[in-house]
Amino acid sequence: MLNFKSQAVQKEKINYDKAFIIEQLFADPKAIEMHVAKLKEVYKDASDSFIRTQIDNIIIKENAFNIVMSYLVTCYEFNFDSSELSEIQTRLKTQFPPETTKEHIEDLSKKLVQKGLIFNSLSSENQIDVSDEDVKKYLDQYYKSTNNSINQYLNDKNKFAEIKSIILEEKITQWIITKFKVSITIQNILNRQVPMKENTQN
Repeated sequence: MLNFKSQAVQKEKINYDKAFIIEQLFADPKAIEMHVAKLKEVYKDASDSFIRTQIDNIIIKENAFNIVMSYLVTCYEFNFDSSELSEIQTRLKTQFPPETTKEHIEDLSKKLVQKGLIFNSLSSENQIDVSDEDVKKYLDQYYKSTNNSINQYLNDKNKFAEIKSIILEEKITQWIITKFKVSITIQNILNRQVPMKENTQN
């Protein structure tokens, strides 16, 4: 779990029987570009159709997660630490183009803290954890899928911890999505722009 200066107190019981309906799928073009780049890095010989399928799955998963998180946020009261938000905003500014508004950065920093605090709460309450053995299995599968070296992660405690944190976040994300009833009524994806080269070979 990550350590935060900010705090969250649960103010009402979470209703896990609550159902959510996704009527529109939203996708940020810049986020899609980042996902495509990562997929192409891992699956170097993947076809465009494979990448598109993966991207569509990511979009659906992110929309499902976002709609549930919008509800979970209402179940907590947050006390934000101003210095912590300032540090996050400084980091975010380096990741976004110069024209990004201050308001957007401030809003995103609060959402990241809220997400982290809720994740800490849920993982502790529901005993969601990732062991060192889980990380090694993940890295082994990564090596088998990509043939990329994993020694840097196995031999560096900080990098190993980073991977462990990523796996835990994914595990909690999946747990949240599957814990609630989320359905999709339509399949149109708004703002979907996947940068591709149609002549990519399998």
